[in-house]
Amino acid sequence: MKICILGAGPWGLAIADLLLSKKYDVTVWEFDPEVCEKLVKERKIGSKLPGYTIPNEIRIVNDVYTPVNESEIIVNAVPTQMIRSYFSKISAIDFTDKIMVNVSKGMEVQSGRDIREVFINGFDTITDDNFVIVAGPSFAIEVALNHTPTAVVAASRNLEAASYIRDIFSTEYFRVYSTDDVIGVEIGGSVKNILAIAAGVIDGLGLGNNTKAAMLTRGLAEMIRFGTEMGAKRETFSGLSGIGDMILTCNSDLSRNWQVGNRIAKGEKVEDIIRNLNMVAEGVETCRVVNRIAAEKNVSMPIVSMVHEVLFSGTNPKIAITELMTREKKIED
Repeated sequence: MKICILGAGPWGLAIADLLLSKKYDVTVWEFDPEVCEKLVKERKIGSKLPGYTIPNEIRIVNDVYTPVNESEIIVNAVPTQMIRSYFSKISAIDFTDKIMVNVSKGMEVQSGRDIREVFINGFDTITDDNFVIVAGPSFAIEVALNHTPTAVVAASRNLEAASYIRDIFSTEYFRVYSTDDVIGVEIGGSVKNILAIAAGVIDGLGLGNNTKAAMLTRGLAEMIRFGTEMGAKRETFSGLSGIGDMILTCNSDLSRNWQVGNRIAKGEKVEDIIRNLNMVAEGVETCRVVNRIAAEKNVSMPIVSMVHEVLFSGTNPKIAITELMTREKKIED
């Protein structure tokens, strides 16, 4: 079976390594010709995936049309805000007999759409029958370098497609479950990145375990409120793509979103952090979208709102936390 992965970042290469371990024919597309040439020659991506060497069996190419056209499964590992422009290069391809698997997270700022909607609205031959999202608590370096036991979930409105990808991706160290709640899995994977920024702020300020526990608990409540308003199943947020991914991302300095919050707490400017991060922190732009939609739908998300204020209005994190703590008293929901 031929599988093409779009995006030669850490997660794209981790998935490529995973699929290669099952003897599939794997090609990875890198959009930048100079970066592609360097990857082909050096077989490393440096600080983005330290210590990892790309196996020679994984082909890395700059031509996207041919490998996508020839592959049965296409894996999108392109950052969310770049999907529309990058995929315009293959808009003429017929995906009817292919499965599109998304492993990126977030929501598109331009349209306010989740990734499923971006693909289905952008391609006539990508539908709910052949679109699958794979998400859950997983750091690329632990999957690629250490083959650490990991569990994620494959979601599709076509449960048969989700189960098929579950079986394709599953290994002795990478366990995949399946579900038909695409919205819940996408929302969980999106909102947890915003909460990870809040967690980084808390840790950067040295506020301790009480504060972190309060944020995680109330942050989960916000995730559930937002997700169910958008049409997700409440129980999905108790699973891998909800609380599971939140626990991982909010409690590790491997998280890019946590790093953003942590550095903000220490006085760095958001624009400088993003410029120097060397990788995409999806939570920043996702916060912009989720905060806007929550306001439009009158969904109470005070933590997300305060993260938005810190990111885009320059509100001091300590002031933001004080405002959260002194809001009107209410019954726990």
